[in-house]
Amino acid sequence: MFPPCQRRNLFLLIAFLPLLFGRANLSSSAQTILSLKICELQGYSFSSPYTGQSVRTYGVVFADLDDTSRRGFYMQHENCDRSANTSDGVFVYLGERLDVVSAGDLVQVEGVVEEYYGRTEIVVAPPNAQVLSHNHPLPAPQELTPPFANNSARYYFETLEGMHVQLSGGRVIGPTDSDDRTWLVRLDSGVERVFPDDPLGTGEVICVDDNGLYEIAPEATVGDTITSFTGVVDYRLGIYCVELLSQPQVIAGSGPANQTLDSPPDLTIATFNLANLFDTLDDPATDDQVLTNAEYQRRLYKRALSIHQALGEPTLIAVQEVENQDVLRALIEDPDVIHADYGAIWQNGPDARGLDVALLYRTDRVSVLGYQARQGCTSLVDGLGPDGNGDPVNPQNALTCDLNSDGVLDGNRLFSRPPLVVHLRVNLPASSTQPTAEFWLIINHWKSKVEDTPLTQYTLPRRIEQARFVARLVEEIKAAYPSPNLFILGDLNDLPDSQPIAELLQLGLENLTLRAPRPFRYSYIYQGVSQTMDYAFWLPQTHLTVLEILPVHINADYPDALTSDGTTLHRSSDHDPWLLNLVSTPHRIYLPLATR
Repeated sequence: MFPPCQRRNLFLLIAFLPLLFGRANLSSSAQTILSLKICELQGYSFSSPYTGQSVRTYGVVFADLDDTSRRGFYMQHENCDRSANTSDGVFVYLGERLDVVSAGDLVQVEGVVEEYYGRTEIVVAPPNAQVLSHNHPLPAPQELTPPFANNSARYYFETLEGMHVQLSGGRVIGPTDSDDRTWLVRLDSGVERVFPDDPLGTGEVICVDDNGLYEIAPEATVGDTITSFTGVVDYRLGIYCVELLSQPQVIAGSGPANQTLDSPPDLTIATFNLANLFDTLDDPATDDQVLTNAEYQRRLYKRALSIHQALGEPTLIAVQEVENQDVLRALIEDPDVIHADYGAIWQNGPDARGLDVALLYRTDRVSVLGYQARQGCTSLVDGLGPDGNGDPVNPQNALTCDLNSDGVLDGNRLFSRPPLVVHLRVNLPASSTQPTAEFWLIINHWKSKVEDTPLTQYTLPRRIEQARFVARLVEEIKAAYPSPNLFILGDLNDLPDSQPIAELLQLGLENLTLRAPRPFRYSYIYQGVSQTMDYAFWLPQTHLTVLEILPVHINADYPDALTSDGTTLHRSSDHDPWLLNLVSTPHRIYLPLATR
């Protein structure tokens, strides 16, 4: 924590202000108004020590947003207390869209200090924002140099909240997202990409959003560079972001890199989160998204194009976030895009939005021997899952299943999207060492982290139980089929070093995504941090070799604006697919030539 606040003598400050600014417009309730400098009301912590109190303060306006939707302005008292541990700036909220001040005005305000979702601001009635004089130099912007350590970075940005800042140049490590936020690191940092397990931390990430006077344009892709800009540090949605006060230039980079296939495989398997692939019909039983026909066709085309061009029409595709069987058919039955004949396996689940997992398989090479969606039962009371009230703070879960097979409903369903277990036979190429091979696939989409907060992982216990349930499925298959060719695929919504992933590794399964070189090892980017959420695990067998695993980077690195661009496969989802290339063994073994 920062040291305790060292406050100036208020009596001397109150006496000094009239001499500096001339006559103040004092009301009859002036005795109850605290006269403070901005740095004093900001304090040394994450919230103001004067929250809820009426204050009078002053500063120079450097970000005039009062006639925009922000309905306010930022002002700063430069070198307020000459301390780097307090902010010298603050947002003044007027509540109305009025042209009250201009940049360069010296302004005195009277209002109430509030913490608006964590942002310190002063709520001021427009008549109580008094312009004392004009044409003052703006406070000099402070160069952004956030530390790498996460906690230190949070403190660092808090000390700059509401202040005038600049960045001399940045590298994009997270594309412009659906909230119009772009994620950068300093251009001179030497950082090319940020990963969650970076030993120094991820605090160096700088968020830039569009709530200021300018925005990043065109929207940025990972690898682009951003020229110098000025802005103000704001706090919203739990994130410190810079609101632009000057227009930077976006310089296009070379784009995300992808690995290439080294050898022709006998069999290809992909996992792909199709990202809200709904249809145009309203399902009254679910809270589904109803698409226009144009949007529906665009989503189908982009995903089909990804399967055809980027994935090369794999033998097997485990998919997540698809609404129903008709959507699957529409996806795979467009001969102008997908040339192979695909079949689909889908089972309806209890997801509140109506999204499920499924398998697409090439009918010319695959015979389905059996499949089943497997649901679990849990005693968790977390407000989550298909039987929860959606409130993990005050959780309730309806009793819908029988935990111990005694005929009494005493648990709730574990999965909103139950894992799909598929048993199939695959015809291998004539060049392989065996004509066919049987496979088991367990296709997953585990609980997301949407209800989590920075302090509490409400969703983790359910994912741990989901992992243990899938582990029991693996043991069940191994008991019935010795040495099965078994793969676990899908969006598991957790990091490689998490406990849910550890539950699978205890079975002797290999996390194949770890084979990808570190610079390529990601399928999702969250707030500038590249991470793995989508996985492929397998049970190693002597008669089968995973030649390589390729993360196919067609989505995560690209700006969200491409989601609505029907001419490109980029941003067909917010996740990148993984592609497995396998061969039967022994296969094309080349020995070095020995000579004397």
